[in-house]
Amino acid sequence: MKMRLGIKTLSDMANISDDVLKHVLRRHRDFARILGVESVEELRRVIADVVEIPDEVYVDLFDIKYFLKKINELYVNVIVVNDTVKTAYLIGSKTYHRLRERKWVRRPY
Repeated sequence: MKMRLGIKTLSDMANISDDVLKHVLRRHRDFARILGVESVEELRRVIADVVEIPDEVYVDLFDIKYFLKKINELYVNVIVVNDTVKTAYLIGSKTYHRLRERKWVRRPY
């Protein structure tokens, strides 16, 4: 079994509230459209996959974690504060490089 980072299993994802999932579906429509996500449960599985097995993880000065998974030319970016998912959205390579240079201060794993 591959070592999982951050939150260990989907059952540990109780820290993803339905309100956050609905926010992502409502406010980040490109996320849902590009990833083919139509329901809260599908979105929960996508976010769980990113957090459980990310391609990269970064931390900023405020100890906020950024779990990233690259999909084609975009990155799924899941923001986690105190083991609670706050939001998720897509970023392009330009934003990724800017955040990596200016905001993310270390890789915890």
